[in-house]
Amino acid sequence: MASRRGTSRGHRVGMEVFDDVAFARLRSHMYGSYLHADEDGRSVYHGSLRGGASQHNAVWAVEEFLVEGEDEEVEEEAPATQRDRDEEEPAVDAIMWLATRCGSEDVQEDRDARGVVLLRDRSGRYLRCNKSILACRRSISVDANFEDEDTLLWEVVRVPPSGDMPELPIATQPGFFVRACFPPPLREIQFVDEADLDNISEGENWATVEIRGRSVRLLREKIAKHVGYDDFTMCVSAGRHGQFTPLLIDLPRHRETLQIVLVRPNTESYDQLIFPNPNALPSAEATDEDDPTIE
Repeated sequence: MASRRGTSRGHRVGMEVFDDVAFARLRSHMYGSYLHADEDGRSVYHGSLRGGASQHNAVWAVEEFLVEGEDEEVEEEAPATQRDRDEEEPAVDAIMWLATRCGSEDVQEDRDARGVVLLRDRSGRYLRCNKSILACRRSISVDANFEDEDTLLWEVVRVPPSGDMPELPIATQPGFFVRACFPPPLREIQFVDEADLDNISEGENWATVEIRGRSVRLLREKIAKHVGYDDFTMCVSAGRHGQFTPLLIDLPRHRETLQIVLVRPNTESYDQLIFPNPNALPSAEATDEDDPTIE
């Protein structure tokens, strides 16, 4: 998501909403639910924070970049376990969002939110939070219709960074009988040490391992056994030139090949890694009595 200085519909655009924000959640001002990245990496939905992967899938990383000579900020998904999109592709416009801040005359901001914004893509369409009684998940749509404007309002809630990498989810395995009768299909994982990334030409094969199931912890153990060292952080990136995003949750259910870069300590990339703390309270003003989750 990008934010640009300027004005829109009489309100100033809220570049300051993202000042000093490395990670954020987007909460529907109308429904109180949070924008989640679906595990398939292609879709989003809004829902409650229920712990586990749901906490991470509702955290978005803010990345600053330059577009047409103006400083902007773009928001990307922090979990990033899905298929990635190269930032240099023309389709990058589809994942850029301008944040227009709404004034206090429009909304009463909750104290844990940095601000309330409209999110508009480069085609002039707005991100809308829908609610359906029949749907098991609440959908998100993009359109240029300003009817029912309250469904277009999103609260920006800062997520503080963590000093250390969060623990990977505990590996769970089905019982022996289930594994014997219904073995999970194999999935291929491609990986490369970051030091060798520039030496791999287009189309050249990466090292591969095959695993069963979705456990990111078991995947890490298998890669460590393959390379002979375990002091690395598994990362994915948005194409060959995207920033590295740590892989913190279990793999998606689909079995598409996933490419992973091993980032090791005492490197520039490792020093630049920032981890979110999805379990932290929404703001420094929140207290132990506050419950930031929506059930």
